[in-house]
Amino acid sequence: MRLQRRSAVLLALLVLALGAVVLASRPRPFGRPPDTLAISPVAAVSPDHRVPIADAAGRIQIAVADRIPSRLPAEGVPAGWGLKEFTGRAAIEVVREDAGVALRLRSVQSSFVLYRDAIVDLREFPILSWSWKVVKLPRAGDVRAAATDDQAAQVYVIFPRWPAPLVNSEVIGYVWDGRAPVGTRLTSPKASNVRIIVVESGPAKRDVWQREVRNVAEDYVALFGRQPPRVGQVGLMIDSNDTRAEAEALFAGLVFAKPRAERMEKPTSMLR
Repeated sequence: MRLQRRSAVLLALLVLALGAVVLASRPRPFGRPPDTLAISPVAAVSPDHRVPIADAAGRIQIAVADRIPSRLPAEGVPAGWGLKEFTGRAAIEVVREDAGVALRLRSVQSSFVLYRDAIVDLREFPILSWSWKVVKLPRAGDVRAAATDDQAAQVYVIFPRWPAPLVNSEVIGYVWDGRAPVGTRLTSPKASNVRIIVVESGPAKRDVWQREVRNVAEDYVALFGRQPPRVGQVGLMIDSNDTRAEAEALFAGLVFAKPRAERMEKPTSMLR
């Protein structure tokens, strides 16, 4: 009961923060993601509540689905995830390709988010990596204005602050925008507790899998000016309702991990 209440509060956070599919078309072929997708699509989870936990390699894998359907592509909300439809109806598929399993999201003048609990201490697991591919960007989408705030691919990290998470919590959104330059950082035009970082932009890399690596702990400090609380939930979102357009993207390989000796972008503070 306690976990159910916690999940309900976190979902309410998403609704407040992100709230401002869709006719499913026939599956289209897509290319092979990076080698990082060779990991198992089913991550380690706690036996009682299906919350991802660290595996033997010390990584917290956010599974594409807790159970992979025997026949792919498979439409519908994947096991382990929840769905919130803001506008229209969601179009979701679990799909297979050479290196693994991915989630395909499609939007037709609509907006929805997949979400799941992910309890992560960023002091130990500050690095978030994932792979995504944009097939179609929403026409005229631009995160810098509320009237055009549509993106084909968005990854959200939610930080509930207890005992009043609906008032005190924060959200970081990593987005693939249509027009805003890579590196753009801003407060969401729709929600003051949401900070956005544009990590990919425009159609130049469309139809090609991209792997992203972020130090979420450093991003949080740069965006909010204090040390982060624990992560409580992650979300995958797509929308094209503001621009009355269409969008399509695929996601795979979300992993929280310990720091490694690799060079990453150093966050620039928004607090100057």
